[in-house]
Amino acid sequence: MEKKRTIKVDRREFIKCVGLGAGFFTLGKLDLAEAALLPPAKRKEKYDVVVIGTGLSGMSAAVAAQEKGAQVAILEKLPTGQDGGNSRLAGGFIAITRDKSPEAKEEYIKDFMKKSMEKGNLALTKILADQSLEAVEWLKVFGVELTDPMTVAGYNVKNVIFKPGPYQGMPKGLATLKSVFIKKGGKIFYDTKAKQLIMNEAGAVAGVRAQDAHGLKDYLAKAVIIATGGYSANKEMLEMFVDPNADEMMVRGLKTATGDGLLLAREAGAMWVNMGGMAAVHVAAVSPKNTAAGNPFMAIAYTVGINKEGKRYVDESLGYVANGKAAMKQPGQTVAMIFDENIKKQPGVTAAVNQFNRLGIEIIEAGSLSELAAKIEVPASNLEKTIAEFNAAVVNGSAPGAQPPKKAFAYKIETPKFYAFYPLVPGITITFGGIKINENAQALEPDGKIIRGLYAAGECAGGLFYEDYIGGGSLANCLVMGRIAGFHAATQAKQKKG
Repeated sequence: MEKKRTIKVDRREFIKCVGLGAGFFTLGKLDLAEAALLPPAKRKEKYDVVVIGTGLSGMSAAVAAQEKGAQVAILEKLPTGQDGGNSRLAGGFIAITRDKSPEAKEEYIKDFMKKSMEKGNLALTKILADQSLEAVEWLKVFGVELTDPMTVAGYNVKNVIFKPGPYQGMPKGLATLKSVFIKKGGKIFYDTKAKQLIMNEAGAVAGVRAQDAHGLKDYLAKAVIIATGGYSANKEMLEMFVDPNADEMMVRGLKTATGDGLLLAREAGAMWVNMGGMAAVHVAAVSPKNTAAGNPFMAIAYTVGINKEGKRYVDESLGYVANGKAAMKQPGQTVAMIFDENIKKQPGVTAAVNQFNRLGIEIIEAGSLSELAAKIEVPASNLEKTIAEFNAAVVNGSAPGAQPPKKAFAYKIETPKFYAFYPLVPGITITFGGIKINENAQALEPDGKIIRGLYAAGECAGGLFYEDYIGGGSLANCLVMGRIAGFHAATQAKQKKG
């Protein structure tokens, strides 16, 4: 009888064989087979640092690496002219501390952690608090135009916005960074999709094997920075990790945000964090006519949410993310946020109405609740009963006796005209799960071991947020951690030169 053999397989080999998208163990001899791994590329180029992705995190990383003297290349899977990833579609808000005092930084940390139910990554949050103002000043040095700081309602955090304003300034800001990068000798390779990380004999990441119109090409480097964004458009990952119904939600950003960077890092042994459940995604109920900007987020707390049955389904005062996640569970995943003539005068509601008008998105109007019910396609009797019960429960700005209760911003809906943001459907803004990193943006294995030569920044790096985040927090993450990744990757490259 043949003796039994014991084969030792380390984590990277195991993931290659049975993990997400690599090879398999053959039966019989138990030899390792890497059936899905790509063959060696015939074309090669060498750089100090290779960045994957042209969003704010990628461009910040690339320019920061250049400042340290690194020769940098960026790989972008989309065609020329489609730079920027989801950053290009973002509102352009960056969350900063009100000043550089220790008190301001503590307030920033407290606000961020509270918004993430105290489950966000405290170490990374402290870095954002410490460097957000500095990073914004750094952007200005390169000619990026930003507004003066403004207050974020309900928080001590402040926001600056890419000029000229929300949803208009991001493309301009990214174009400015791109121009700086090109002038400094950087190269961007479009229509070039990263397929595998290249590992050297020492177990460190040594480049990227990518595919373009001519086939495979190796981009060898002393450090690689993954800045590919999240997985909001990867229906398989959403259904697997978030919720069985999550794959049915609208994608507010690019349909190409498919988690490529997470898969690359996983095959190199990296750990994923904060991938499970609805706490791993940011969701808003948005207009299907404009999923990116058609979000009446400033109005949600003042309105009354109505589902297809004509009933309330959420405490609207909890904000637009709680509303978006609740909307996912409603019949047909379609809801209406209704208000009357008096509520329309609230500054946040006025701002949302103006935004929808600017975007050309219709706001439903009616002279009576029954007329409004017909226009938002709900039973009139149910809507009238729901509003009557809600109005009766309103006391001093709250409605504790309503079903569900409303803790704040409760106003009676009784003064014609009556209005509705409708239809609104749940859409994923960003995903919170991703590659585990340390304070230097280095990718980590589950045991905390650093994967040498591999960095991650922006939405593809997970753990910073949980359940929700303060407006401007995502771009602050992209900017600060992208810059850190670039600095450290370039420093590593210089050390290897020596």
